[in-house]
Amino acid sequence: PELYVAGEEPLAADEMRITALGTGYPARRGQGCAGFMVELGNDEVFIFDAGAGTNLSFNHMRVPYHKANKFFITHYHIDHIGDLLAYYDFGQSNGRLEPMNVFGPTGEKPELGINALVENLLRVAAWHDRSKKGQVDVRGFDMRANEFAFETPQVVYDQNDVVVRSFPVPHGIDGAVGYRLEWNGLSMVFAGDCEPSTLTVETAQGLDVLIHEIFNTPDTYVEKMGWTEQMAKIVAWTKHTSPQAAAKVFAATEPRLGVGFHSMIAPGTPQPILDGIRTGYDGDVLIAQDFTIINVTPQQVVTRMAAFEPAPFLVSDPAYIQSKGGANQDPSVMHGISKWLDDSIIAVPEIEAFKAELAAKGMR
Repeated sequence: PELYVAGEEPLAADEMRITALGTGYPARRGQGCAGFMVELGNDEVFIFDAGAGTNLSFNHMRVPYHKANKFFITHYHIDHIGDLLAYYDFGQSNGRLEPMNVFGPTGEKPELGINALVENLLRVAAWHDRSKKGQVDVRGFDMRANEFAFETPQVVYDQNDVVVRSFPVPHGIDGAVGYRLEWNGLSMVFAGDCEPSTLTVETAQGLDVLIHEIFNTPDTYVEKMGWTEQMAKIVAWTKHTSPQAAAKVFAATEPRLGVGFHSMIAPGTPQPILDGIRTGYDGDVLIAQDFTIINVTPQQVVTRMAAFEPAPFLVSDPAYIQSKGGANQDPSVMHGISKWLDDSIIAVPEIEAFKAELAAKGMR
């Protein structure tokens, strides 16, 4: 179909679907920050980066929430991790009954790695968690870090015939990586934020889809954002990848489809990017927007946009919840408020009767 209708198109057993959840910077109504979702024909879901706005996009894709449990973070700029707590929160109340696993690299110091990041996110969520335990199943209150050495190319995930490899990339300071996912003869690379690198080229050979950042030209940031010329060139040329540099990466890897992201999409901005790419590469290239859909099979790669309900209910999976023994709301682990504050509540008879039932079950 010309459009992908969210939740209405099952994957074939040999198919991969990539959804752009966020493609820009900074987050605007039309574009979130960085994040891509990969769905596989074996029913697994992988999320690469979780920038601000990506959770909003995920909520429109009609994917059961318990599947948002494998996150692969490329680096710890806020525009790539800003929605991790949103996924954590909504998963608790919408059927995730297992840990939310977050994979990420070490940094130059222990406090710059994923272990420290997750530990601190859980500190941020302390009041949230205390207030909600007992209302929802406590198994949802579990975010686990999976840390690996950033400088060593390695397998960081290997289950159910899916292999995810990490590889280091240059991006500002030590500690940024890209990922390559392989499954059933299909493959994709999400390079994250990076300057063009031989390390990416080495990892991205024989690839179906290469998702590589391509920044707008410096003059775009000067004219549209008010940046100085020096700042624009430092950011666009020495921390990220220019269109001309992306052309070199695509030419050296020749994926079935090259995908650019991390640029501001607005009237007039895509053409300079495409012009820059065409200075050195003539293969198939897509500049991703939020809700770009890429279907990959051995026979073809198809790109289109998604259509979705603008205000959907979130999706849980009753069969999955049943397979976990059902959801357990245990009032005995609830934490209440002080008596003086409780005494201020305006009483409604049926609600007071329900509160009495909870108290009889051991609610604190």
